[in-house]
Amino acid sequence: MTSLRNRMLVVATFALAAIFTSATPAAAQAFKGSFALAHEVRWQNVTLPAGDYTFEIKSVSVPSLIIVRGPNGSSLIPALVANDKVSEQSMLVIETRGSISAVTELRLSSIGRSLRYAAPKAPKDVELAQGPATREQVLVAMKAK
Repeated sequence: MTSLRNRMLVVATFALAAIFTSATPAAAQAFKGSFALAHEVRWQNVTLPAGDYTFEIKSVSVPSLIIVRGPNGSSLIPALVANDKVSEQSMLVIETRGSISAVTELRLSSIGRSLRYAAPKAPKDVELAQGPATREQVLVAMKAK
């Protein structure tokens, strides 16, 4: 009886391994895109001036790293959280508080994922004086590599 159980466990393990292995290429597929910024924006610890940009995502599995190329060269930006979120269009969500604009989300409609980023925090007294945050959406052109 134990021998039969062990065999079933081995078969189930190989079946699961085959399923996960076949799913890996889709998650490991690289994606490229482009966008344009009308004004300076912070994205994690990187400040991007206004201009045209391209980006590449090697993998959407966690941690998702994005290589952004623009007027000042290239930067590597890690995502904090990756969610399954379907969006009609690919876009950057930019939150502005006072004079600071920061990317808080990159929505990738072609793969049904949303990558979230931290916005810089202002001191509470400055935040109250600046008023509520505003959000803008910058369309992103996406293509699979």
